[in-house]
Amino acid sequence: MKINLTVFLNCQVSYLMKKIIPLIAALFFLTGCSRAGTPPPTPFPEGYLPTAVALTAAALPSPTLVIIPPTSTATPTFTPSPSPSPTATFPPTAAPKAPIPAIHVLSPGPMSKVISPITLKTYVQPGAKGQIQVELLGEDGRLLARDLFRRETILVEGAYIKMEIPFETRAAAELGRLQISTKDEFGRPLEVYSIHLLLLSVGRYDINRSDTEYPRSIFFFPESEQEFSGGTLPVIGEYQSYNDNSVILELLDEEGKVLGLRVLNLTAGERESFETSIEYKVKEQVSARLILRQSDDKFNGAVYLHSQIVILNP
Repeated sequence: MKINLTVFLNCQVSYLMKKIIPLIAALFFLTGCSRAGTPPPTPFPEGYLPTAVALTAAALPSPTLVIIPPTSTATPTFTPSPSPSPTATFPPTAAPKAPIPAIHVLSPGPMSKVISPITLKTYVQPGAKGQIQVELLGEDGRLLARDLFRRETILVEGAYIKMEIPFETRAAAELGRLQISTKDEFGRPLEVYSIHLLLLSVGRYDINRSDTEYPRSIFFFPESEQEFSGGTLPVIGEYQSYNDNSVILELLDEEGKVLGLRVLNLTAGERESFETSIEYKVKEQVSARLILRQSDDKFNGAVYLHSQIVILNP
């Protein structure tokens, strides 16, 4: 009788499983009971572990509290710089212009050597009704030439004048004075400007440079037509003296009467400032002409004169 080998083996495995599985379950059961009831053996006796921990802790050095300050990178302290106080800003203003002389002679200049005719080139602020007077005096004071004419202008520099002045001399050479003058509507002098020349009967011209680019005299105070009361007129100005003769400050009314006078002594050739006052007497308001003048040391009459209007009250 033949036995099937496969069936035989399956039967054996089934038998073994039935025997082994209950045995494994019993073993696991016993192991679990043993762990739950009996503590596992330890290498130290009971109660020794807490004692060892305590002894170890006592043997260690007591901890010292060390305070470590926090390290930080110093930041620079910002100190605001004081800002400048606000200042008012004004629009730029033009620099004051130099005064323009009332008579500006371009040619000839002082002490030029001239023969006849003299060529005069000048700017002149005309007087009343546009009148301008040009004269040439000889060494002995005789009148060699005169021309009175009218010229109107709207230029601040004045009217441009170019004219020929013929003359005759009594010697080979003599000193002469060429003068330009103007007057106001009352006949009072406005301006007088003079140049000394060497008049030659023969020869050639030797023209010097003019010196009238800047006024020879200026009134800084008072201003034109400024009013004053109390009998005293303060005057501040400057003047470049022609010579050592006294410089006269005077006040003239419309009739030419002298209302007040002051004498100044200045150095010849030097431009000097002056501060002074003029005493005056009036009974009512008067439009007076303040005049600065100096006489010629070689000829009769004023070598220079400058003026302006002031209003005087009692």
